[in-house]
Order: sequence, then structure tokens, then C-alpha cells
Amino acid sequence: MKSSVAIHTGALSALACGVSLLALMPTFALAADSPLTQAINRLNADTRQEREVRLSDLGIDAPIILGSTDARRELYLPVPAGVPLTEATLNFDASYLNGEGGRNTLLLSLDGYPVRAEGLSEPQGDASATLGVDKKARDSGSLRLGIAWSSIVSRVLCEDERAIGNVLRIEPDTRLTYSYDASQLQDVGAAWTALPGKPGIMVASGTLSAESYDAAWRLGVALERIGKHSRILPFPAIQDSVDLSGLRIPVELLTIPAFASLNGKGAHVLADAAQIGALLMLGQTPNVQADLAINDPQLLKAVNASLDALQNQIKGLDATAANALLQWRERHINAGLAATGTDNVRLALLGTRPVLMIAPQATGKALALFSSAWNTLARSRQLTVSEAQLPLSADGRVALSRLGGNPGAIDVLAKSDWSTSFPLGSVAYDGRLPVKAVIDVSAAPGASDTAPVASLFLNDYLIGAQQLVANGEMQRIEARIPRYAVGATNVLRVSFQRQPVSDRCLETPQAFPVSVLPTSHIVLDKTALGDDFSGMAARFAMDTQILVPQAYLDHPASSLPQVISVADGAGVSPLRAQLKVSADPKISVTPDKAFLAFELPIKDSKESVQADEQGRLRINHKDQVLLDVHPLNHLASLQVVNAGGQHGLVYRPLGTDAPRFAKQILLTRGDVAILGDNGALTTFDTQDPSGNQLIDNEEPKGLDAWRTPSLLWLIPGGILLVLILLLAGRNARRNRQ
Repeated sequence: MKSSVAIHTGALSALACGVSLLALMPTFALAADSPLTQAINRLNADTRQEREVRLSDLGIDAPIILGSTDARRELYLPVPAGVPLTEATLNFDASYLNGEGGRNTLLLSLDGYPVRAEGLSEPQGDASATLGVDKKARDSGSLRLGIAWSSIVSRVLCEDERAIGNVLRIEPDTRLTYSYDASQLQDVGAAWTALPGKPGIMVASGTLSAESYDAAWRLGVALERIGKHSRILPFPAIQDSVDLSGLRIPVELLTIPAFASLNGKGAHVLADAAQIGALLMLGQTPNVQADLAINDPQLLKAVNASLDALQNQIKGLDATAANALLQWRERHINAGLAATGTDNVRLALLGTRPVLMIAPQATGKALALFSSAWNTLARSRQLTVSEAQLPLSADGRVALSRLGGNPGAIDVLAKSDWSTSFPLGSVAYDGRLPVKAVIDVSAAPGASDTAPVASLFLNDYLIGAQQLVANGEMQRIEARIPRYAVGATNVLRVSFQRQPVSDRCLETPQAFPVSVLPTSHIVLDKTALGDDFSGMAARFAMDTQILVPQAYLDHPASSLPQVISVADGAGVSPLRAQLKVSADPKISVTPDKAFLAFELPIKDSKESVQADEQGRLRINHKDQVLLDVHPLNHLASLQVVNAGGQHGLVYRPLGTDAPRFAKQILLTRGDVAILGDNGALTTFDTQDPSGNQLIDNEEPKGLDAWRTPSLLWLIPGGILLVLILLLAGRNARRNRQ
């Protein structure tokens, strides 16, 4: 009996030992992997992305100033739509002045929820704050930062405009930092809306094909139209210099020669393809931090060649680690680059970053798909876009809601603005230009009997104004759009102004709502197109040739930013343009439609502006020389020319270095512009330097009617003559008596 118990006890002990060994097998298996394999496995599992969005990235270059009794502002910071955020922090960078005394209050809110309130009573000080941002996913694709500034002075005042010394200054350095899991980004539409302020467009290294170059400039112009300034990133090549500052390499990877050679600081010249593959795996240098990529065979071949070279180095050291690298390539490279066909738009991982891979032939359709008309339907990681076009107006009317203006109500205490911006190419087509703005508004009654006033501006020109009947009903404001107010990019602004009332300072002034209604629209009509920038923008909206020399394709990193900035400023539509490459820059080009030419001689063109490579600028008006100056550098000329019956623009740099455009080019009235790093330095009209033609052409029709001789003048003239004769006869009779 005792032996039976002993045997049973031994069996239980053996069973327990076996179970323990089974439980430890995964640990033993993990321990069996080499440190190099474990490091690659960690890279394979890590899809965490870190992002930073500054107000300056959104085009807010100057501080935002809030003053008066009650001032409010809402700012929208882009985030990936539908993806939870981690470690999200908003750094609010601001300062204040308190020259009038009294009580100042700053209230900050996130997505409508108040998160911080602070009284600021010192004569001046720091109003900065660090706000934690919750992790919830935001389907709108943006984080809404609300800023409210209230200032109540210590003495009795009825008009808040008098308290000019209490202001809040919000710096462009205000920023949102966050991270997210790239694997949870599920569709191309959300990826487009989540692009940073300066997205990177990756292209192949070396000379680009015409198809890839064409796709890259179209993408760049489309990004400029939504307020994003793109960066052109040629894929790294041997002998390229990269900045290794801030590069973090896991210690286990330093056993591989490619990673060991990158373990430094400052500039480094890439010596072999394996080093390029190592940079792609780490994904920390700006050279490989792309957000979009042109999916052409040349780029795919370079990516695979760099990873093959890295694979061979690892295979010679550790076969298990080489297999781990194959798994990394399958998830982080092959899954995104394996798409076939010419109409594909795909969301993929390129190294460590989520990237929109766009086939060159599908670029135009992809841009139409990403527009506000169809973007909400792009709900897949890969789409085959057989057709995508923007709807065109058949009756000459374009709703402001289609141009990005969001109809709705705003509360107005003293003054508030509603605005929308649109490129001329998005509305002008078939020879039609904006000729009238029709704005439908409504206003609620306020405490004052003084009617609210709505003023209508186009590009800061006042084109119409009207007092509103504050009864909540629709009221229409129609304003003629003068030609001089139209530009390649246009901002339409409606400014509402009320009279704040406080009943002799016994009541607190209250804001009352006004609305811009969705029936507001722009009226287009066919009109003669001028030989100026606005006339060219209208022509470019229909059909355009982009003419570039072959040297531009040889150096895409330097030439594409110029083409993108100038094409955007000129109003070229990225959906209705064709690229034409000139093999010999010395042979004159003969355009057959409206054109934008870069550094090419145009046959039979008479250019008023002459620019040469030595930096000499000569501007002529007929037989008169208006300007002759040299040397100049980092400048360029852009002028309207007529060549063989075709109108176009010609761009020529001055000197050896072309401008590096840091801001959007805004072209006003004229036919010649001198461009610098910050856009258009000056714009003028060589056909009409004095501006007399503008006065004659823009004379209001009502005044013209008064100046036009007409037989109708005989009726009041005859009555006046009879009265004069009767008066003369009466005086004569009186004198005789």
C-alpha cells in the first residue's frame, strides 16, 4: 500500500514538472532568439507615430491678438480621423498686457469642453499653459482649441473699444504633440485629412520620368490649395548627405555594419545601399519621413535594392535575424508596394510611416477623390479610381458651400467676420469669371434700435454693404465684383457689425446671432479675358500646358518647389493641365494653348521683362525703358506674354540661384511680378503703368448712363426753358408797370 502511494506521489511530481516545463517553453523559445532578432522583432511590432502640429504649420505666421471686452477664437488642429491619440499634449504659448487695469480672464477649451480658466491681473505676464488632451478618437479629423478672452476695466465704460491696453497675444509656436498607432489608420480619406502642415512627397532619386514629375507637381499644387506646403523628398541615394542628429539606434543593431556606420552625429555621406536600408528601417531622419509617395517602378526598385543589401549583411551574421527582417519587409514595405494597376490609391506603411501611395496615372483622379465632394467616400485602405470628377455648374452659379464656406450662425457683440477662400481655377471655366457675389444673411433682433451692418469684401476690397433688417428673415446682398478685385486666389469675407447697448452702463452688452445662409453663391458670366494675371488664371482654369526643360526632371528636388509654388499662384488647375518637357532648352517652344513656361524661349513672344543668368533685369514699356538694374539674385520674374495667338506666363530666375518660396505667391492686378523668397515682391502692369485704363474700364455703369447723351434730356430741358421764359416775361411786365 505504501509503495502504491509512493508511486502515485512520484507520478504527480513528474506531471507537475512537465507542466512547469511546458509553461516555460515560450520563455525558452524567446530566450533562444538572438538579441539582434529580438531588436528587429521590436521594430516590426512598433507602428507608433509621433507628430507635432504648430500654428505656423497651418499658415498662421503672425501672433493672434485678442482684445476688447469679450473676444473669442477657435483653432482647428488636424489629427488622424477615427484614431485614438496617446501622450497628447497641447502647449499654449501666449502672453498678455494689462495696461487698463481691471479684471482679465483667459478660458481655454478643447472640443467645446472648458479645461482651464485663469485670472491675469499683472501689468504684463506669461499666459502660456500646458493642457493634457484625452485619448478619444475624433471622427472630424481635428482637435478644436477654443480661446476666450474677457477684460472688464475698473472704471465705468460703455464702449469696449476704449480699453485698448488689455490684450492677449497668441504665438504661432502654439503646438499639439501626440502619438498614435499607424496600424489603426484604416482609409485613404482619413489619411489625406490628417496630413501635417508640411507633408513630404517622396519621389525616386535621380532623373524622374515625365509621368512621376507630372504627378508630383499636381500633388504639390493640390496641397497648397488646402493650406499645406509640401516638401519634395527624393529617395536617398549613394553619396547623398544625411543629418544623423537625433538618430536613435538600438544597441543590438550596432553589430550590423550598416547601422554601425550611422552611429554618429551631424552630416554623413551614404556609402552603400545597405545604409539606405538601415535609414528606412529606423525612419527617424527627414529624408525618409514621407507622407505621400509617387508609386513608380524606379522608386520601388530603389527601395527593394537597399533592403536587399541590408538583408545580405544580416544574413551573414544571423540567419534567424534575416528571417525576422523578411517579416518586417512583408509588413512595412511589401504590403503597401505590392499594388498593381495604374489607377490605384493605397494607404500603406513605407518603413515606419503611413504613406499614401499614388500611381502616377491616377493622380488627377485621386485629387478629385480627395476633394470635399468625394473625400468622405474614400473609406478603404486601397481604392481603384476609375473615374472621379468635380461637379460643374451649368447655370453660372457656384454655391459658397462648395468653395469651402460653412454656412451657419455666429454670435456678434460688436464685430465678427465670416470668410471663405477659393482659387479662381475652382470656379472659372469655359471663359466665365466671377461677376457678382450674392450673400443671403439673416440677423436676430438685438437690444439696440440701430440696425446691424453687413459689409462684403473680396480680397480686402469693399464691394458691397447693407444695413440689415434684424427680424430673423432672409435678406439678400448683391455686389458687383470688379475686375481689379479678382485674383488667382480669392478671399470672400462678410463682416457683421452691431451697436453694443448697455442701457447707460447698467447692463452687460450681449451678443446676438447672425447667419450666412447656404443659398449664398457666386455668379459667373462670360467676359473678355484680360492680358493680366486674373485673365490668365481664368484661362488656366480651362486648359493649360506646363512647359519645363529636361533639366527640371534631372533635378526634381530644386525644380519641383518652384513649379508647385508658381503654378499655385498663377491659378493653374491640377486637374486640367498637361506637362510638356522640352529636350533642348535653347530651341523655341510653340504653345498651342494657354501655357505656363519655365525658363524656356517662347516663339514669337514679345517679353516686356528681360532676365538673364547674370542677374540683370530690364523692364520695357513700348519703346521706353522703365528699369535696368543688375546684379540680382534669389529673385525671379513672372510675366504675361502673347505668342502666336496663345496667352501664357513665362517664369525666369534672376542670377544663379532661384527663389526658395517660403510663402504662397499672391498675384494682384498686373501682368508682371518680381518674385522673391516670400512671394511676390512687386506687381505692375507694363501695358498701363499709370493705371488710366483701369479707371476707364471699371467705371460704374450707372455713372456711364448719366454721361451718355440721350433725347430724354430734352424733356426736363424743355420744361426748364419754358419756366425761364415765363419768369422773364413776368419780370418784363413788372418793369413796364
